[in-house]
Amino acid sequence: MESNSEATRPAFPVELEYQSGFDNHFSSEAIGGALPRGQNSPLLCPNGLYAEQVSGTSFTSPRKHNHRSWLYRVKPSVTHEPFRPRLPSHDRLVSEFNRSNSSATPTQLRWKPVADPESPTDFIDGLYTVCGAGSSYLRHGFAIHMYSANKSMDDYAFCSADGDFLIVPQKGRLWITTECGRLQVSPGEIVVIPQGFRFAVDLPDGHSRGYIAEIFGTHFQLPDLGPIGANGLASSRDFLVPVAWFEHVPCPGYTVVQKFGGELFTAKQDFSPFNVVAWHGNYVPYKYDLSKFCPYNTVLFDHGDPSINTVLTAPTDRPGVALLDFVIFPPRWLVAEHTFRPPYYHRNCMSEFMGLIYGGYEAKADGFLPGGASLHSCMTPHGPDTKTYEATIALGNEAGPKRISDTMAFMFESCLMPRVCPWALESPYMDHDYYQCWIGLKSHFTRGEDSEQVSNGQRDEERNSNMVDLKE
Repeated sequence: MESNSEATRPAFPVELEYQSGFDNHFSSEAIGGALPRGQNSPLLCPNGLYAEQVSGTSFTSPRKHNHRSWLYRVKPSVTHEPFRPRLPSHDRLVSEFNRSNSSATPTQLRWKPVADPESPTDFIDGLYTVCGAGSSYLRHGFAIHMYSANKSMDDYAFCSADGDFLIVPQKGRLWITTECGRLQVSPGEIVVIPQGFRFAVDLPDGHSRGYIAEIFGTHFQLPDLGPIGANGLASSRDFLVPVAWFEHVPCPGYTVVQKFGGELFTAKQDFSPFNVVAWHGNYVPYKYDLSKFCPYNTVLFDHGDPSINTVLTAPTDRPGVALLDFVIFPPRWLVAEHTFRPPYYHRNCMSEFMGLIYGGYEAKADGFLPGGASLHSCMTPHGPDTKTYEATIALGNEAGPKRISDTMAFMFESCLMPRVCPWALESPYMDHDYYQCWIGLKSHFTRGEDSEQVSNGQRDEERNSNMVDLKE
């Protein structure tokens, strides 16, 4: 579909058209016949379009991991003035984490939801880094951002040369226009914008806030199902990809804002970057409705590991070790017998950043609110708060099946140890009393009347007998 309007981008229709699938080779054209037939780059493309390839992996990556798309556009994206540092600069974005810009701390951290911006703030200016590890320059690592905005992006687009954006809106819908088409993303859905794609965010509901995981040097994929079998968790058919849509209008002074090494640069051009009439490939933006996730859980005893509910994973070269996993805690039944059903107390070699989209979280009776966040870094102890523990054991072993409903929590989990940005540590939304939720945990230890003291693997009676033998 084409827009010829010279005004602000037209409102999205109630129902957008999508293609479905994950990691497929897609194709779409807004004008019939705009896709070249039989080759990617003919001497003259149909409709006088330019052919432009976007590569998300190296040319020689194995075919099963190779990501690229061909875009057929009114003007090529190279038609712009030189990039210049954006002024005023954005000082709260980081893509290379070290002692100069972030701090290491093993302390459990929690943040309350941020308030609406007091002045007009778009998606770019409302974006800030919370924590991360590694470096976009070295193509290995991640950054976790949050955003709070109340203004749509007009006459400019954004893209990250650093990595893929996995966006989790918590409040307010996002109307996202990309070079491949348009996506409407509501709270309870996620969207992935691959590295290098230009996009603009409109806010039909006014204020919007949410979470973003950015990964460097790799892309998200579906986790292997192993003994689960062929079905379950996130189904490929439920991922949605936009269809071609373009605008062909004069746009004097249009600005492209590019994040490059954590810094923002701007370039001027006289046309919209959303001028792609047709495209094909497997390197595309996509969205997913979390309510379509098919969760798995223990059906007899013990609490399953949270990895069983991984939606997407960004793997490392080590089997089973993720640069970043996206895990959710959706509505589900708890039926385990003789089991402490909330998440167990834990120290993890992985680091865990959690957010809450709506409802409550089963391990925290108080304090963890929708729009808030927590960080439990590598080997930092964490687990249910005092109220949750006491309420759970008070039910005893006769607790019947229970359905957790009206909730959607999630976790970004990484094998890397995150460093935390100073503005996150000094934030007025930092919950400095977070540790108090565990201070009330008391000892329930009892020594049965018939129990025997054991020392170094020996009961008292046996140990005393051995001591007598030694004296003799």
